[in-house]
Amino acid sequence: MVSYYINNQIISEGLKTSDCQKKLSICLETNGFSFTIINETNKMFAFGDITCVFPETLSQIIVMIKQVFADLNIEYALMDETELIVSSNKSTWIPESLFDAKHTREYFKVLSPLEVKETVFHCYSERLEAYSVFAYLDTIVSAFKVAIPGIKVKSQHSKMLETPLLERSRMKTMVEVYVRKKEFDVAIFSNKTFLFSNTFKYDDKLDIAYFTLLAINNLNLNQANLELFISGKVDRDMFESMERFFPKVNLYTGLKVAFADNEMYKIPLYQYSMLLR
Repeated sequence: MVSYYINNQIISEGLKTSDCQKKLSICLETNGFSFTIINETNKMFAFGDITCVFPETLSQIIVMIKQVFADLNIEYALMDETELIVSSNKSTWIPESLFDAKHTREYFKVLSPLEVKETVFHCYSERLEAYSVFAYLDTIVSAFKVAIPGIKVKSQHSKMLETPLLERSRMKTMVEVYVRKKEFDVAIFSNKTFLFSNTFKYDDKLDIAYFTLLAINNLNLNQANLELFISGKVDRDMFESMERFFPKVNLYTGLKVAFADNEMYKIPLYQYSMLLR
């Protein structure tokens, strides 16, 4: 017996009739997962936020995943691309020339010891000519790969590169902060170049500002020419605390999308910016 709760979902009636290519993006959360379906013209056809405790066995998780999308009347066959985004606190970049797929676990011997249930995954970035190598619980990722054949597994750091902020950093430094429960991710771009990405833990909202400033100072960047974009699990106090330390702070909503259903205007897009890239 598996259970889940759909906090929010909006499925456009035009999903099945659209002829454009469509991508299903799924982002694993600490208490379930969220998803969007967006076509090649950046039109959003579906959105969902699912709360669940993943069962322990592979077969049970597979059943739950299939049941969720069946209940929402979403068919994988309608998708031209599917991706699963995992947020890992054990992640690194390896240049293509040094990458060895047979020995990915060895990259973490120095960085961070792996747990027994963790498996190492990797995805390639053409922009960096490097691999994002990351660890995550094997059972959950494997269940999605079985339930949705052909799904691509990506780390949050590789997805943070799929942003217009990189191109907009020609004349200034762009900093993206994506907040999750107890952890946050930082990516820094300057002169249309990717400079840095990392994951930090936080206990207080001031920790987010502190570690972000630390990364910026270590790169010797000029804060006067810096623009910060924050998204994810952000509240007013957190946003205002960042404004105390940075000259320009924006709430980031990711890709500019059109909506196939008027109800989608109610979605707080900044909380789901990882899906909107």
